[in-house]
Amino acid sequence: MPALLMKNASKSPTMWFCGLVLLLVLVGSPVSGTSNPITAEPGDDVTLRCEDPNIDQKPVFEWTRTDLQEKENVFFYRDNRPYLDDQHESFKNRVSLKNSQMKDGDLSVVLKNVTVNDTGTYQCRVLKGLSADQNTPISTILLSVSPPGEEGGGGNEGGKDEQGGGGDKDQVNWSLLGLIVLPVLVLALGLVLVGLWIYRKKKGSNQSSRGSNDQKNPECGLLNSDSKAGRNATNI
Repeated sequence: MPALLMKNASKSPTMWFCGLVLLLVLVGSPVSGTSNPITAEPGDDVTLRCEDPNIDQKPVFEWTRTDLQEKENVFFYRDNRPYLDDQHESFKNRVSLKNSQMKDGDLSVVLKNVTVNDTGTYQCRVLKGLSADQNTPISTILLSVSPPGEEGGGGNEGGKDEQGGGGDKDQVNWSLLGLIVLPVLVLALGLVLVGLWIYRKKKGSNQSSRGSNDQKNPECGLLNSDSKAGRNATNI
């Protein structure tokens, strides 16, 4: 579809602009699943949500945090049971499946008794192969834990998740900035392109008008000279 729009771009600036917008939307669309911010207070139980309705009968998946070492994880599940060998020490005995039967592909986990040190970006992956493309995150959670009264805290009373909280503040701010700046840039580029098209169109019409006037002026000159000569002949 984008290729078809770009192919017709030379015929119309509007088509070119629409093709550019569609391309930017496709490129900027999240490929790695949902991204949700959660805020919590120390001592809360937090649910890290992840769903994959198309999982196998014996799924292999893991929860990680982006600042952990490569072989460390938050939770790893294989052969119908959790594997704890590579689980980071801070998550021992604190992470469990929300739904032990994983009904409808529910791969969510519950992180118990969170602390400020649990603040970070959590990712859920279903492991389907060795390449990174096959193991892209299907869920990303931005968790922010801070005491009551501090900025970004107080979002999960009674261990309930509150969507739309502070999350990783810096990362959320950058995401919001990107969402604001991208449409502005696209709009500015579109206005520039439309302005250039209008300018060229007016310039071409002005040149055509001057050319037609130049062609008419000699004829008018000849008519004027003929009438002048006639008047002189009459006077004689």
